[in-house]
Amino acid sequence: MRAGRTLTKRRNGNNGGVQWLSFSDLMSSLLLIFILIMFYIMYQYFDMYEINMAEIARQQFDLDAANASLDEQKAKLSETEAQMLVQQIRLTAAEKDLTDAQSILAAQQEELSKAQSLVEDKEKEIAAQKEQLDALSIQLGNQQIRIDEQQQVLDDQQRQIEQLVGMRPRIITSLRDALRAAGISAQVDPTNGSIALESDVLFELGKYDLSDRGKAFIDRFLPVYLDVLFSEEYRPYVAEIIIEGHTDSLGGYIDNLELSQQRALAVASYVLEDGYTGISAAQKSQLRTVATANGRSFSDPVLDEYGNENMDASRRVVFKFRLTDEQMIQQLKSILEANDADGAE
Repeated sequence: MRAGRTLTKRRNGNNGGVQWLSFSDLMSSLLLIFILIMFYIMYQYFDMYEINMAEIARQQFDLDAANASLDEQKAKLSETEAQMLVQQIRLTAAEKDLTDAQSILAAQQEELSKAQSLVEDKEKEIAAQKEQLDALSIQLGNQQIRIDEQQQVLDDQQRQIEQLVGMRPRIITSLRDALRAAGISAQVDPTNGSIALESDVLFELGKYDLSDRGKAFIDRFLPVYLDVLFSEEYRPYVAEIIIEGHTDSLGGYIDNLELSQQRALAVASYVLEDGYTGISAAQKSQLRTVATANGRSFSDPVLDEYGNENMDASRRVVFKFRLTDEQMIQQLKSILEANDADGAE
C-alpha cells in the first residue's frame, strides 16, 4: 500500500513534469505563434506602410497635379475673370449705349408719332382741300359755262357796240347831208350830232312864245330831221330825242332856267300838238314816245376863241338824240377795252 502510494506519487510527479513541459511547449508555441503573428503583423504593417506611403505619394502626386491644375485653372479663371471684367465693362458700355439708343429711339418714336399725327392731319387737310378743289372745279366748270355764255353775250354786245359806235357817225353824216340838201342853215355837231337853232330865230328877246318866223323854221327843219332819225335804218336805234333850251348869263340862274324850260317846252308843244301838220302822223306818234324837253339855263354857255361867252350863240334851242342803250353800251365798251388792255399786258 505504501508502495502503491509511492508509485502513485511518482506517477503524479511525472505527470507534473510532463504537464510543465507541455505548458512550456505550449507557451513556446504560443510565443512562436505570437512572434509569427507579430512578424506577420509587422510585415503586414510595413507592407501596408509601403502601400500607404506609395498611396500617399500617389495621392500627393495627384494632389500636386490637382494643385497644379487648380493653379492653372485659377490662372485661367483669373484670365477669364479679367476677360469677364472686360466683357462686363463692354457690356456696361453696351447697356449704356443701348439705354441711350433706346432713349433716342423713344424720342424718335415720339417724333415719328408726332410726324405721323401731322401727316394724318395733313392728309385730312389735303382731303378737305381736295374736296374743296373738287367743289371749286365744279364751280369753275359752272363758272366757265357762265363765262362762255357771258362771253357770247359780250360778243353780241360787242357787235352791237361796234354797230352803234359806227351808227352815230352815220346818222350825223346823214343829217348834215339832208339839211344841206334841203337848204336849211343848221350846224350839226360832228361829235354828238346835236343841232343848235338860234333862239333869236325862234323867239323874241326875253320871250318864250314861238314867233311866226320860228314856227316857219321849225316847219322846214323838223321833217328833214325826223326823216333821217325815223328812217328804217336808224329808227330802231333812236331811244330819245331831247329838246334843250339854253340862255345867256344875263339875269339870274333860276329866271333863266325857267325861261330855257319854257322855250324848250314851247317847241315840243308846237310840234306834238294834235293840230300840227308839219310832220306825218306816224312821225308824230313816234316822236311822242321818245321826245323830252329840258331847260339848262346858262349852265352850258358858248365861248369864243378867247374863252368869253358868246351871248347870241348861248341863246339857243338844241335838238339832240340818244341811241338805244347807249349809256350801257358805252360802259360795256369801256369794260371790254379794259379787258383787252389787261389781256395785252
